[in-house]
Amino acid sequence: MDGLSITKAVNILKNRYEGNKVTKVTVTEDSLCVGVYSDDRASVMVQITGGKPSVHTVFSHEGVADKSLDRLNGGQIVSIGCRRYDRVFYLDIKKRRPSGKIESHRLVFELIGKMSNAMLVNEDGMVIWTFCKNNPDADREIGIGKQYQMPKSNKSRNLDRYDTDNFADLLGFYPVTVKHAIKYMENNYSFDETAVFIKESIDDDIFYLDEAGKLIPFKPFTGGQEVRFDDIFTLTDVKQEAKRDISIRKKLMRYFEKQGEKYITLKAKLEKELVQAEQYDKLLSSAELLKSNIYKLKNVRGSVELDEYTENGVNKILYEIPEAFDVNREVEKLYKRSDKLKRSVPILKARIEEIDNNIDSALEQLYFIEISADDDELRELALEMKRKAPKQQKRQINQKQFDKIEIGEGTAYIGRNSVSNHRLVFQFANPSDWWFHAQKIPSAHLVFRKDGIVTDVEIEKCAAIVAGLSKAKDDLKVTVDYTQKKHVKKPKNTPPGFVIYHRFSSVTVEPESV
Repeated sequence: MDGLSITKAVNILKNRYEGNKVTKVTVTEDSLCVGVYSDDRASVMVQITGGKPSVHTVFSHEGVADKSLDRLNGGQIVSIGCRRYDRVFYLDIKKRRPSGKIESHRLVFELIGKMSNAMLVNEDGMVIWTFCKNNPDADREIGIGKQYQMPKSNKSRNLDRYDTDNFADLLGFYPVTVKHAIKYMENNYSFDETAVFIKESIDDDIFYLDEAGKLIPFKPFTGGQEVRFDDIFTLTDVKQEAKRDISIRKKLMRYFEKQGEKYITLKAKLEKELVQAEQYDKLLSSAELLKSNIYKLKNVRGSVELDEYTENGVNKILYEIPEAFDVNREVEKLYKRSDKLKRSVPILKARIEEIDNNIDSALEQLYFIEISADDDELRELALEMKRKAPKQQKRQINQKQFDKIEIGEGTAYIGRNSVSNHRLVFQFANPSDWWFHAQKIPSAHLVFRKDGIVTDVEIEKCAAIVAGLSKAKDDLKVTVDYTQKKHVKKPKNTPPGFVIYHRFSSVTVEPESV
């Protein structure tokens, strides 16, 4: 939408929804949906990225909840406004907290081409949430904790204030609307008359499709098809919605495939380094050989025969002395190199083990994406991957997000997908809870909570359930790892469900369906 169309849309939204309450604010991969409690039961859908930015109504709610935006749910829309004729608009929302305090927030949309964004600003003018990192104004700094400033306008003239006879000079006009405005002037309308006509059109509630199918906010001179504001969503073909959902799946698949490839390449490199490091004893032997023959190597050039002392006697070794050879320096260098390689062996082994876990986790993400039939789950995963909040931050999580099974004297909680697995392990589980996962196979995560010692029967039951919720569920036997949650870690900058663990036990069980 251009600035004129957005201004017109804001006028319509203002007349309809100002003073009404917000039911729920949700997000998709490329849009934000504001549910409004009103007679028409419509939601305000704002397309931000992934296509042409626009604002329109929809009559079904889309997207998933976002913790930062949940504070708007139940609030009252006290004002809907925009920078007139420009592509920036906002909703001012007030909500009374349980304490009685009234909080004010401004939900700002900057629908400026490929750099479109949305931000939530608190009553102090500070940004507390952003949809993405886009910034259409390179001269301003945006981000969480920054004071919000509107982006600079690219034009100073508009329909209310102009000293020109060229519509291309006015704010809100783009090639399509300029073309249609000029058409009026070519048919004996003056510039002023055309400007007044367009300005009056901004205040009604009818849009038009021109002969090329482009949506404009005033009637083309040659006619055009009328489009009600509530019907604009039909112009964004339902196929586009399906295409977007497919793109989310493909995008996530591609991301984790690349992650897996990256870690496999890194593992191969580290394994080569490990092979070299494990040769440290050869360098040590060379150092010992030179040290024991140091008297033969001083002030000598060319080849020299050295004595190698072994359990079976003395071997004669022919040693070629290089140019500028200093035996003391060479011995010291070999000892240092040998010691360094020896110290790197356990480090490389631990790193390779960690990389193996990362590869397994990437494969698990792919498994959950493949089996996920719910597009909201995929959107939720994409949103979790974008979050900047600490991944292991503890917060109140409703048990209803997980499947719950009573086992023996304890309770098992099971994640349903990679996002709920992450929340289960890092936002719900206690350090002393027991965590279960199939060994080297994608599976659900299970957390077992019990007061007291966990029995072998309970361990095998939990393991059997995890095996039945794994990629190997059709196998006769599956090995399942288990450990206390405190030993399960999440590497920095990794997506939901990504875990590593080193201290664990294993049990082999028959998969059990639940």
